[in-house]
Amino acid sequence: MKAFAVVLCAVFAVALAQLPDSERIHLKQVHDSCQADPKTYADESRLKQLNKYIDDNVVGTHMLCMSRKAGLQKANGDLDVAVIRQKIDLVTADKSKVDGLVKKCAVVDGNPKRTANLLWLCFVQNNIDYLHRL
Repeated sequence: MKAFAVVLCAVFAVALAQLPDSERIHLKQVHDSCQADPKTYADESRLKQLNKYIDDNVVGTHMLCMSRKAGLQKANGDLDVAVIRQKIDLVTADKSKVDGLVKKCAVVDGNPKRTANLLWLCFVQNNIDYLHRL
């Protein structure tokens, strides 16, 4: 019975950490909007392999578009740490990990495009499910 309670709590914690459908739909709309603009379009295969294209200008332009429209980066390219914290908190069951994940992912690196690439890659690598799933 004790094992069942532990499993039930784990399932409940995972359910709490899932991205709400409304937010996932919003991210899909953001992605579609960035893809619809020839200036911010990027090949989907490159986006799915972001780790290989960290320094790719086209991918960076798309990811910066995504970050801006999702509110993670401001119009000038600066990170909006408060919004990043809110989004990470939204999908993190263990709230004690949020600050560490923010520090790990909200890092300015080089220019706004590279920063956007690294931010989204950090989300993927750290199981921060603030993604719409391509």
